[in-house]
Amino acid sequence: MKKIFKALSSIAAAVLLVSACNVEHPMPTYSPVNSSEVSFVQSTITNTEILGTATTFDVQLSRNTSSEAATVAVKSTFTSGVVCPASVTFNAGESTAVLSLDITAMEVGKSYKGTVSLADSASFNANIAVASASLTLAKAYTWVSLGEGEWFDNLALMTSSSYGIRKVEVLKADGFDRYRIMNPYNDAAIAAAGWEPGGARSSYIEFWVLENGQNVAWDGWWFPGILYSGAGTDIKAYLPSALSASLAAEDAKSGFVKDEDKVIGFYPYWYIDGLGGFGTKYPCFLSLPGGPALESWL
Repeated sequence: MKKIFKALSSIAAAVLLVSACNVEHPMPTYSPVNSSEVSFVQSTITNTEILGTATTFDVQLSRNTSSEAATVAVKSTFTSGVVCPASVTFNAGESTAVLSLDITAMEVGKSYKGTVSLADSASFNANIAVASASLTLAKAYTWVSLGEGEWFDNLALMTSSSYGIRKVEVLKADGFDRYRIMNPYNDAAIAAAGWEPGGARSSYIEFWVLENGQNVAWDGWWFPGILYSGAGTDIKAYLPSALSASLAAEDAKSGFVKDEDKVIGFYPYWYIDGLGGFGTKYPCFLSLPGGPALESWL
């Protein structure tokens, strides 16, 4: 994505193109007053797919002159995971500079939020320049395929004559007890179960094993791609406690099935926002690669 950084005087304009990714808000038009003025190029930066092995993350700045080298003081609100240097240097002949943040200590899968700012008010036009940038950073998991497993959904996939079991690829985050069930639903399977396709559908269900080694959880909810009849509203598979703190005890139902280290039961609270739900009486089961065939197990 390209952003245009404009340095305007009353007579002429110089245009500098810089590229950036995951920018939510472009910087406003910047009008320098003094020859030494600088600015961040983006006001908001979000990158949650940083490689787990990365040790630095670069933030771009620009200035309206390149005749001489200049060092500008910067500061940061990050308290952990991200280390910001005390200054950034523009080389002579260069209109841009890179503030290189040390992200060695960032944990994979954890989100870090903070700001980096110009520390010296004399270095920028406070009325227009982007004097600080808000960052949301996260290192992405490295996903490894475990092979093919089986997925059963008692509400969205079961038909009058079959369990509607689907073959699914299962991914595991390298070094973590975190998994993804890939493409657990499709239009044909949903239609076979008597639902009209058209609702929002999650391309994967991501879950993780809790510290007790037995139970599992997931973020918020997933979409099976089915609509509540007559209302045209999505049915969601909520983690019970994500729907209401009063349902937290229901979370404990989801986890490895007794005497089966390859079968995981999911007990979502099926709910239609604004209307109501069906509770946790329609479970789902995942047989991990190498696990039993669900057709004979159910």
